[in-house]
Amino acid sequence: KMLETMLKILKSIRNSFLVLILFTSTALAVGKPSSKYDGAYTYSDYCRGSKNSNAYDGSQFIIQNGIVKNDRGGAGRWTIDEKRSKVDEKGKIYIKGERRGNKSIITGNLNNDEKKYSVYQFKRKVGGKSQYYGDKQYGNLKMKRKYKGDSDYVPCVINFKRIGDVPKKVVSKDDRKVTEITINSKNTNDDITLLNNDGKNQKVRVELRNLESITKGLIIVVPSSTPNMDDELYYEKQVSKHGYATAIVYGAEPRYQKKFTGSYTSSMILYDALATIDEVSNQFGKPREVILIGSSTGSLAIFKAGWQDLRNKYSSLNLITKGFMINAACPDMSEVKYSDKIQMYAINGQQDESTPPWVCKNLKDSSNNPNLYLLTYSGGHHFESRMYPPSKYDVESMHALPTCSLNYKSNLHQIIKKRDGTKEWDGEKQGYKQDQKKWFGKNCIDKGTLQGYEEYGAKQFWADVKSIIVDKKDAKSLKGYTQ
Repeated sequence: KMLETMLKILKSIRNSFLVLILFTSTALAVGKPSSKYDGAYTYSDYCRGSKNSNAYDGSQFIIQNGIVKNDRGGAGRWTIDEKRSKVDEKGKIYIKGERRGNKSIITGNLNNDEKKYSVYQFKRKVGGKSQYYGDKQYGNLKMKRKYKGDSDYVPCVINFKRIGDVPKKVVSKDDRKVTEITINSKNTNDDITLLNNDGKNQKVRVELRNLESITKGLIIVVPSSTPNMDDELYYEKQVSKHGYATAIVYGAEPRYQKKFTGSYTSSMILYDALATIDEVSNQFGKPREVILIGSSTGSLAIFKAGWQDLRNKYSSLNLITKGFMINAACPDMSEVKYSDKIQMYAINGQQDESTPPWVCKNLKDSSNNPNLYLLTYSGGHHFESRMYPPSKYDVESMHALPTCSLNYKSNLHQIIKKRDGTKEWDGEKQGYKQDQKKWFGKNCIDKGTLQGYEEYGAKQFWADVKSIIVDKKDAKSLKGYTQ
């Protein structure tokens, strides 16, 4: 037995040594890093026998000075070995990294045709053996991936698509003191769970600034639908000029898995906000008023802050006097009783096809809410954020509202309806568990929208924010006011 054990150890060392040689030789086959292929790249990947592998996570590979990185946008789960990952002047590329703990090696040449490599995406057992079938999936680069728990790599293909230049980050000096606290929140999967104060406990990180102004008020910046907080940091910088304390809630950090999967919901975002109000009030004093600001899924959470049933349940929500729903993900209809103590601003780009302004118009017309104001500005999705490059059509940007409508009954239960009238999911009857998330993904998700920074619209919007918070102007006088 001792001899067998020794032989196994030696075999393991030999295999590890061979793998090391293979990886090292492949990396050395790529020459000196070159800036010739610098830019931002989206991707799609397929692994043999893994039907769920093509799950674009919203992140981009960034090649800068020939070095390959990942911006960790969207799901943001790629970790790249930047010391080894590079592209040479001939287009040869080598990337070593992992996504969600699954080790991955990417090789090939960026000049390859997209059908250079292929794998069968599906597999089934036939006579006790795996048989691969279906249409082949193609890619211009090779990849191999070792899934957690597996001993061997599986072959994959991956397509890189250049979508633009290396993004320019807006960096400004900020010497303000940052105070970090931890709030005790909950994983409230849906609005009924939120109303009942159910869900597993969840600790969430919050950054506070301008605490010397806490008695005047607190502006809470909530996340959108991903852990990438570049936009939220930019929002905080814009509103911090107005004499309020600010909080940035990092609620997606411990929860997020993939966009539109239900791992991170608007109900969780709202619970994080009320937990932030409670913790800040306990530690630093009660603010005179609270203002919420956030984008996309965060905007839906902000809308719910006006639901009277929730304000009756959680007294801290009654401190919220204003909500800025940027890239507003409005429901088409809400029968829930709405508080008259909160002003709600639904903000959209006029050309936005991801969170279209006409959806918020549907909400305004159906709810007859006098404190819901529609603001629209020149541009598309994320027109307001300098964290994005100038506007362009993004074919990979996922959305749902053009395909399906969100509707809320008076008892807070949600109905999702396909806009063609063929199907619907009634949460009160069918529940809010994983089946709903799968139905939503299958029936509602589509891609493509105009997206990016639009300077003219952005300047008008941020000027309107100042007019509301500082100058207390009437909504009808705002530059973006829309009936």
